[in-house]
Amino acid sequence: MATKVNLGDKVRISFDYGVDGNGKQIIKRKAFPIIAGATDEQVYTAASKFASLCEKTLVEIEKIENYELQA
Repeated sequence: MATKVNLGDKVRISFDYGVDGNGKQIIKRKAFPIIAGATDEQVYTAASKFASLCEKTLVEIEKIENYELQA
């Protein structure tokens, strides 16, 4: 039976950098490690506060959970 081992979670924040010459939206992302045990609400609040300090418009906040599957 396979088990999963947590490799550490991250929050990824996406920002709108306008459009390119072809009219396609430019999105830039920044990822940060999450402290173990942080709730989803805490992660969202921290990411929102960080994004409010940036000049660009916030597009999305993602929580990325990384696991390794072992036999």
